[in-house]
Amino acid sequence: MNNHSNTISKKRTIAWVTPDYFVDCDFNPDILSGILKEFDIHWFILLPLFNARFKEDDFNGLKNIHGLNIEFIYSRHRQRDPRRLLFYFNIYRKTIRLKPVVIYLNCVPDPYFVPVLWLFNKNKTILCAHDGGVNGGFDFKLITTIAFGLSYRFFKYVCMFSKSQAEVFHSNFPGVNIFIINLALKSYGESTMPRPADEITFLSFGVINYSKNIESLINAACNIYEQGYHDFKISINGFCTNWDFYEAQIRYPQIFNCDIRIIGNSEIPNLFNTAHYFVQPYRHMSQSGAVKVAFNYNVPVIASNLPGFTDEIEDGVNGYLFDSDNDVKNLEDIMVKVITRHNSDYCKLLNQMAVYTDENYSSKTLSEKYLKMFNQIVDGPND
Repeated sequence: MNNHSNTISKKRTIAWVTPDYFVDCDFNPDILSGILKEFDIHWFILLPLFNARFKEDDFNGLKNIHGLNIEFIYSRHRQRDPRRLLFYFNIYRKTIRLKPVVIYLNCVPDPYFVPVLWLFNKNKTILCAHDGGVNGGFDFKLITTIAFGLSYRFFKYVCMFSKSQAEVFHSNFPGVNIFIINLALKSYGESTMPRPADEITFLSFGVINYSKNIESLINAACNIYEQGYHDFKISINGFCTNWDFYEAQIRYPQIFNCDIRIIGNSEIPNLFNTAHYFVQPYRHMSQSGAVKVAFNYNVPVIASNLPGFTDEIEDGVNGYLFDSDNDVKNLEDIMVKVITRHNSDYCKLLNQMAVYTDENYSSKTLSEKYLKMFNQIVDGPND
């Protein structure tokens, strides 16, 4: 364990718990600084002992933020190991020792976490929910459904990050008070490379699997190439366990740049800054963290018209939506449109997107929403 401690403060304390798989949702110095105007934060960051997504050095930039204390807690056991129960109980003990006015748990309930969750004071604890229910993207659906039910029915307050998922959650757990706060933009640093001027680049980034439907992008690209549109490239980047399936569908390798591996965080800025559009032809999804990366680097998003995307993408303002029921043909049409109208439309689209992003995702806007939520919990019943 390693602590980043700051000057002792007399403000009220929030105990904030984030496992490494959601750290990028909470890792925003400007939003944290806005919250710290009224509260101190003791941030527990839960990391696996091996293959963690983040390392302690990643948080060095937060060391000098007044009122923020970061504590790293490591686990050497896998999610299905019964010893995880003791790991979670240790987290509970550490949080209550702080005597916080609010406990904020940005965690996914799993079977060994459930009995520990029941120990928290439900009148001052917020449990996050990134999904309104168990969908096709979950492994171990039955176990997860039971864990969700046993957890979320216990709590009074839940924080969610999309309107459409909040509606699903309300239908499943109607007695819970739901706060909705947009996920913050995700920055991985500054880019050192400009967007190419000679050809349009359509970017795909992230783990490649069935739900991402990347084969639609591959087929749409090959189809419009056959129609005579050649001044574009498809950039596919991410880890895949069955790349042979996708590679077999690439009929024109000359228009594809494929980097099939785990992409390092330091590589992400240049990936996005050298792309003109970020394409997400998903079959199903609840919300996409990668969209926040695209918003951060002002890259318009082309996506299927699923609720998780329609929550945040306004057609013609910060991207384009296509009908997921006829994904390849509709995606082709949008790609042809943006290629043929690039010189006249693209700069205007970037300007509109920048305004939209500032209005909906500025650190000031989001930190004020967090403060409103936390103060509502503090002013509510405490027994």
